[in-house]
Amino acid sequence: MTVPGGSLFTSSGGDPTRPAALLVHSGIAHSQMWFPLMRAIGDEFFTVSYDCRCFGRSTTSLDGTYSDMADLAAVLDAYGLNSAVLVGESRGARLAVDFALTQPQRVRGLFLLAPDIGGYDAPVADDERELVEAIGAAEDAWEVEDIIANEVRLLVDGPTRDQAEGRQAVRTSVIEMSRVNYEQQKDTPGFTSVEPAAATRLSDVTCPVRVLVGEADTAGTKAMAAALENASPKTSLLRVPDTAHALTLERPEVVERELRSWLRDLR
Repeated sequence: MTVPGGSLFTSSGGDPTRPAALLVHSGIAHSQMWFPLMRAIGDEFFTVSYDCRCFGRSTTSLDGTYSDMADLAAVLDAYGLNSAVLVGESRGARLAVDFALTQPQRVRGLFLLAPDIGGYDAPVADDERELVEAIGAAEDAWEVEDIIANEVRLLVDGPTRDQAEGRQAVRTSVIEMSRVNYEQQKDTPGFTSVEPAAATRLSDVTCPVRVLVGEADTAGTKAMAAALENASPKTSLLRVPDTAHALTLERPEVVERELRSWLRDLR
């Protein structure tokens, strides 16, 4: 679909007459991360996913800033959805929270995985610092393979776990999606941020919220998940054992079970 200064690649699954969920991918992936989940829950729910601008197969021709909020709204409009549940992982969770703060009438609920929060001063644990600094240095030098390798080590394996052979499929998937993303991200425009930042007004999120976070994720992500839980009595938090940042890819059975159950309760 065409948007001002670019195009967005979108996908849908299930019956459009059923309750709708819009899925927003993480920063180390693109919408392909959702396809197994969309197929799995298509018997009960209508799902839509899309590649955010400058990710996956979406593009931009802008030189200045753009609005992730406007792009998300454009996807809802394109599918005739006045409102939907927003499902977001990491960067996608940040976008979902921002959208719920700016257009609450269009958000029936938030299902957030490994959440990021705009404006949150996330702590960095001692065992994460070397990898975080390595990512920053690789980004400054634009050494894409080094960026990806360190992000995978930090976020897929997690700072407290070894590089187990059993996670190789997840690592490979993230590496492949990240390479597609980085092909167009060196000189991309910035996106407008929500002001005031979401971190200062989480209590203004009035819809039901379900949060999942891996116990092997970074200290910052776990802190942001706890901040969401503490912000509202409508928020519940599940800590998933032996899981890092890529929840949807590493624990698809847990994500499907929890999403189905929560959507049924919400409905």
